[in-house]
Amino acid sequence: MKNIVLIGFRGTGKSTLSQELALRLARMRISTDDLATELCGMSITDFVQEHGWAAFRRIETECIVGLQGKEDYIIDSGGGVVENPDNMRLLAKNGVIVWVHASLEDVVTRLIGNTNDAQRPLLSEGDLRSDITENYTRREPLYKRYADFSVNTSTHTIQECSTAIEQWLVASQKKSDQ
Repeated sequence: MKNIVLIGFRGTGKSTLSQELALRLARMRISTDDLATELCGMSITDFVQEHGWAAFRRIETECIVGLQGKEDYIIDSGGGVVENPDNMRLLAKNGVIVWVHASLEDVVTRLIGNTNDAQRPLLSEGDLRSDITENYTRREPLYKRYADFSVNTSTHTIQECSTAIEQWLVASQKKSDQ
């Protein structure tokens, strides 16, 4: 069975949705951010502050390369994974790509209210709201480009999104069996 790879900006609900899907589909869940944290030996925040985003992106790619050959997983990827076409090629090689998205305003509200996300290093801008807006806007076309399917956590609950993914998987399987 192919992997289900969740992409999307941070704060859209990828981690929560990946946990729900793992339970429903009885699959193992892997977070590329968790793998990167293990490989770095420190938090992403500490690593980025010490070594920079470019070094973190190399670690992220190393983690994705390490996932090659794994099947039947729910993969919760980091928000910036789409910025490297090689990452997306590797993830799509043995997986279906599901874009988990939410409105920009919901993402801003969720991230500003979450102390873990508020402490993450900024990607490019001087304040959290500007950073989120600039990077969300830049990445949105990439998420759209790579997605095989998408769900919206601003307009649907995690359970509804999970059900929609399950139904899409069944329909896709029927189509490929024909």
